[in-house]
Amino acid sequence: MILKHFYLALDSDDFTDTKIVSDFNFQTDYLTHFVEKRLVKERFEVNGFNMLMIRARKKPKDDFLLEEHYKCLTIEVPFNESEYQKLYPFENKYPLAGLLQPVENEKEFCDFLIDMTIQGIEKGRKLKAPIPCDFLINTVLDFKNGGCKNEWVHKTKTFKEHGIKATLLCRLTVNYFALELIIEKNKQELFKKEILKTKPHSIQYKQEFKDIVIKDGKLVITKDMYQNPSLFELPLSAI
Repeated sequence: MILKHFYLALDSDDFTDTKIVSDFNFQTDYLTHFVEKRLVKERFEVNGFNMLMIRARKKPKDDFLLEEHYKCLTIEVPFNESEYQKLYPFENKYPLAGLLQPVENEKEFCDFLIDMTIQGIEKGRKLKAPIPCDFLINTVLDFKNGGCKNEWVHKTKTFKEHGIKATLLCRLTVNYFALELIIEKNKQELFKKEILKTKPHSIQYKQEFKDIVIKDGKLVITKDMYQNPSLFELPLSAI
């Protein structure tokens, strides 16, 4: 089995008000997604699980837990709720109509998440959990040293008949996911626009965009769904 998934999350069993769980689990995705992108490329062979969960708990268990039914190895670490509430003193109303209220001190918040994550990986090392500890810690530190940025190019397409190149640039932060369309001609930027902004989790955006095509005189960003198949359309005459 290949280790593909990596999460840092709270447990709803620890809280009577699960809003904090939802907020936190949104806010960790930019870190865990960064780790996952590298993890998938390495194709680490493991037995009985394909997911590693760092679970922040009020009273963490001493040993790691292998839940074969969920194909998950879980390591629990302490959750400092008072420190979290200092860094994020907001209360979001659920169901969310829009974005989360933003984390204001992004650097301190990122450090808070990274400390918990490394603590969990190091606990796994101490317990001899069958996980690639050095790789995971180095990847988390790369994320930190890069300014806690998670950006990637979803797709770039060149349309020679029109002399243009179109790129979809993704940006995942602690506060939101954003998709930007950039169009160039002869290496000169002609168009740049944010065309999508969602809550910071792949469930919110993964089906919202797929391909870049030209159809009926328009550059079209398609969705990964049959209903409402286009996210954005731009007449070629406007470029």
